Amino acid sequence: MGIGDRTYMRDQRPAREPISVTAWVVGVLVAFFILTLIQESAGANFLGWMPLAKDSLEPWRWLTYGFLHQDWLHLLGNCLILWWTGSIVEKEYGRRVFLWTLGVGILTGAAAWFLTGIGEIPKIDLETKKPIPLIGISAGVYALMLVALLDKLEHQITLLLFFFLPVTLKVRWLLIVISLFTVLGWAFAELPGRHAWPQWHAAWNDGIAHSAHLGGLLLGWIAWRHLQRTSAGPSYAQIQEPMESDAPRPSFEETTEVNTPERPLTRTQARAELDTLLDKISAGGFGSLTAGEKRRLEELSARLR
Repeated sequence: MGIGDRTYMRDQRPAREPISVTAWVVGVLVAFFILTLIQESAGANFLGWMPLAKDSLEPWRWLTYGFLHQDWLHLLGNCLILWWTGSIVEKEYGRRVFLWTLGVGILTGAAAWFLTGIGEIPKIDLETKKPIPLIGISAGVYALMLVALLDKLEHQITLLLFFFLPVTLKVRWLLIVISLFTVLGWAFAELPGRHAWPQWHAAWNDGIAHSAHLGGLLLGWIAWRHLQRTSAGPSYAQIQEPMESDAPRPSFEETTEVNTPERPLTRTQARAELDTLLDKISAGGFGSLTAGEKRRLEELSARLR
């Protein structure tokens, strides 16, 4: 196949890659937020079957609550983290792991929220006259975050605090800060705030379901440990030590790139080798070539001119 026969040399464009599951989930969350705005503007309640509350514990609500959000900041924060970490999980582990982690993370967050509130006196929403419900996909997002980042603890990332203040830190410290804030918020704000205990009171009230976040972090850690055991690292057969033998062992030296004399290629052979390199560029871009392959590409191109 010649250069002119390749897709990128013709007017016909290659087929587009399918939209990622991460993008689909973000789109669904935005769609439900728009429906929430319509519901509030119309004074209706057609999404009332979705939130999870103390007096509304139907089975489907333990999952559907994750698709609703309180306001645009709540939605934006979750979507930004979901887009970042969800893309990593989908790329490194696949769509199935992404959906499993997100879904089970939402369920685990709901379970942690429910267990935290056992024995509580439900707080009543002044507008609806009903217990304040649990909404938001944060638990699933936190689970994805741990699966995506636990093997990148030493990587440097830059965050925009308040969307304008850049802060660079290691992933390790980001996860420590998030986990610490979640645990402290659960112990000193949410847990005592949901109970009328005489000797333990809430230090502050931020309205955040820290228990759901805590459940998501726990599920993310368990999922990451499971993935490391089942998919990471060489198999036992690949790492067995060779048996001891009296025979002398061959010595190996580190190979380096050297220019060894080789038989001159025919024009047909040079064309075939060039085609192989061009196929690799077509599949992964010019950056997918190694330094040696780039030099070889220049040599072959000059030879075939």
